[in-house]
Amino acid sequence: MTIPQRKFYTGTEKSLVIGIDIGTTLSGVSYALREPGKVPRIQPVTRFSGQKEENSNSKVPSVVSYYQDGNIIDTAPDEGLSEMESARRAQWFKLRLWPPYLDADKRSQLEKLWSPPEPAEAVFQVFADFLQYLFKSAKEYIIESEIKLDPTFTWSTIERNIFFVLTHPNGWEGKQQSQIRDAAVAAGLVNSSAAANQITFVTEGEANLHFCLEKIPELHQESGGLLVVDCGGGTIGLNTYSQTENGGFKEIASPDCLVQGSIFVTSRARDYFKGKFKDSTFGTDDDVEAMARAFDKPDGVKCMFQGPNKPSFVNFGCLRYNDKKYGISGGKFKIEGAQVAKFFEPAVQDIITGIKKQCRNAKDGVSITHILLVGGFGRSQYLFTKLSDYFKTSGIVVRRPNDDQDPSSCHLKVTAGRRKEVADGAVSWYLDRCVSARVARYSYGVAVDLEFDPSNPEHACRESTKFTYVNGKSFIPGGFLTMLKRDAGVFETTESRRSLRILFTQHEYSRCSSIHTNLKCYRGQVDDPPKWIDLEPNSFHDLCTIQANMTRNIKRNMKWLRDSDSKLFYELNLDLVILFGSTELKVYIAWQENGTEKRYACSVDDGIRDS
Repeated sequence: MTIPQRKFYTGTEKSLVIGIDIGTTLSGVSYALREPGKVPRIQPVTRFSGQKEENSNSKVPSVVSYYQDGNIIDTAPDEGLSEMESARRAQWFKLRLWPPYLDADKRSQLEKLWSPPEPAEAVFQVFADFLQYLFKSAKEYIIESEIKLDPTFTWSTIERNIFFVLTHPNGWEGKQQSQIRDAAVAAGLVNSSAAANQITFVTEGEANLHFCLEKIPELHQESGGLLVVDCGGGTIGLNTYSQTENGGFKEIASPDCLVQGSIFVTSRARDYFKGKFKDSTFGTDDDVEAMARAFDKPDGVKCMFQGPNKPSFVNFGCLRYNDKKYGISGGKFKIEGAQVAKFFEPAVQDIITGIKKQCRNAKDGVSITHILLVGGFGRSQYLFTKLSDYFKTSGIVVRRPNDDQDPSSCHLKVTAGRRKEVADGAVSWYLDRCVSARVARYSYGVAVDLEFDPSNPEHACRESTKFTYVNGKSFIPGGFLTMLKRDAGVFETTESRRSLRILFTQHEYSRCSSIHTNLKCYRGQVDDPPKWIDLEPNSFHDLCTIQANMTRNIKRNMKWLRDSDSKLFYELNLDLVILFGSTELKVYIAWQENGTEKRYACSVDDGIRDS
């Protein structure tokens, strides 16, 4: 098979693609300048505002420091600033956007990290402030870098044609995309009118696939399945792909997202330190936090740990820190390798379980041949070894894309890494679009009212909910019409349709300016969603509101009728068309006009309203 090459840019104007990956602990930005007749090259931003000098490291801590009055001190990764008494350090803010359906155990883990809680408005502001910082840094870096290559380059030549690709975990949905898009507008990346066109989203897993394909070109020649395991600070993303006949890729299993990233290894270590030293001179919250930070550093125990056979040392304080009873000497203490392994074990086991689930659920009889381990946590030599040893007997090869480029990196002398794979992959996704089909994580549909049939037992037991429609007939609410089933494979062009029959009184018709419905998501255990929402009310969730303005052409499609009492009402027949196969939901209202289908693009609002 021929390995595909990136295509020449065929546009007539210069444009810029910027990929932004806000990670739980580290973030990165990459970009590609598109010039007519040239092949775009993906470049990382390797210097951020506040850094003293360029250090070839394309990652920056996801931290914003504020004064107590809410004003920003600096968004630069200066730990000293954020530890001032008058400062508040905002970190791990990405996890606060996690969807509310998370199970109780994982929710409690996150809430422990979130203490003290912050209001949603504060989290939104942190995102906006951090995006503003990343964009400001990227702009400065791109101008300086491009002028070195082309002295005639100016920002004004591309600022009207800048396209942003923002990444997010598999577990995020339309609501989180909408919140981040709004934060990007508030940050000044784009204005609100251009946001829908100039900001797109891709999952971290799909971005990582593109990164791996670029770094390991021979993957294009593999006939087996590729499982991308994105081990980040907060989450573990699992995405499984196989090749299509035309050389592209498609998802072959529903993507998964585990809340078991590297910060939970540190959290378990913190709990251990708190218990071990609670009666020591160094058992205060500040000292325990200093131990956890030392454990977490790039040259600390967590990143350098390779196995349980030898002890490690946590260096958390100055030389005068001594407590012989508790084994603290010269500001450090020993911790046995077997104990460190216990901090890792829940994550290791959850990742193994998640991988096995992906292998079981792979469609089309495809066997997984490669696990592609990416992300900051994926650079852990201990995690890499555990996964390699476990899956070796299954004939599955575990690879890290950076190891293939730099064999010495497997020793993790610099565990933070030099490239932010997701940011690179986000730009590659925009340029190359290797993935053409995806698998639905859940079942999706809409609530419907059904005409009451007293002979139907399911209707009879719900007779108390019966109501009379404007056409004089009785209906019962609460039915569920499935538009897409869980685990269904959908191409980007695959359409799911539902016929809408909307009735209006004369008064409603004259006042109606828009129509809307809530798209629902079924997260229950069975593959076929119940036909009635009340059978599993806790498994159905409103995903978003779909709204269409009542344009003149749509209203022209109405017809007026009379009920049994000769009262006038209006009937509108439309099709609701949803494209689930893209990285963002696309929704249209369709109708027939002189034998030709007409369409109107609906807005998708994360704020849920009553239908």
